[in-house]
Amino acid sequence: MKPTITFLLSLRAAPALLAVAATLAGLSVHAQAPQSESPHTTIVYVVRHGEDTPELLADPSITVTFNNCNSDSSCCEEVLNPLGRARAAVLGDWFKTRRITQTLTHVIASHKIRSRQTVASIAQLAGLGGDLNGDGTPDGLDVDQVPGDGVINVPPTPTECEAGWTSSGSVRQPQIDYLQSLPLGSRAVLCSHSPVIYPIMEAFGISTADPVKFPKDSRGRVVGFNNLWVLELKPANRDGTGGYQGRLLAHVRLDFELGETFVSREYGVGPSEVATGRED
Repeated sequence: MKPTITFLLSLRAAPALLAVAATLAGLSVHAQAPQSESPHTTIVYVVRHGEDTPELLADPSITVTFNNCNSDSSCCEEVLNPLGRARAAVLGDWFKTRRITQTLTHVIASHKIRSRQTVASIAQLAGLGGDLNGDGTPDGLDVDQVPGDGVINVPPTPTECEAGWTSSGSVRQPQIDYLQSLPLGSRAVLCSHSPVIYPIMEAFGISTADPVKFPKDSRGRVVGFNNLWVLELKPANRDGTGGYQGRLLAHVRLDFELGETFVSREYGVGPSEVATGRED
């Protein structure tokens, strides 16, 4: 099995966003999900959230420090922008066309809305959330941020404008602990953030030194939004004790080449963060 699979999708104009999902669905359906060598393993598909932009809550004239809340609880809620939403749709189709959704047991996101939005369609396609009994009310197994949507928020709180606001880096240990608690044989998707994705992998003994499989910026964070990693987790000891140890099964790259910026917002506090190349 080759460790890296590359798909190149060029988006040169806004209308092309509408065709992204259809384009991906038409790509080689023979590139199935990497399979574990043993059924007695847990598989985790790791992705970073899609492209986002801040949605200012309260008065737009209030000075906002991006990624931080003010004392009056006004702050920015980071949600997916149009490109991020298109990427989320593409991601859902990628999992569906490779028949991965039907195997999934968990879809995990952080307490940040952009993370949940990125994998919400995967949870729906996997049958883990939504109106499962047809009574008009979501009734998936999760009971956290959006009860019934099928996405498990780890950690579930605080949301971005609640007291006790925390940065995306705060999800590191809770997500490590949650993955360690997964039943053997689970098939999970984990959507997280650029500062913690590699530390999470390293916590399971996976080296992230390879700059091709693990692209990094100068701070050691994930670069870009185009990577998907497939991890295999096995019990450290034969008797099932000692927690999971992992290895990389595959690095998949879905490469979006942007010809223009689709979203640029200003809130009276200077250029929007979308145009600055912020990585978190």
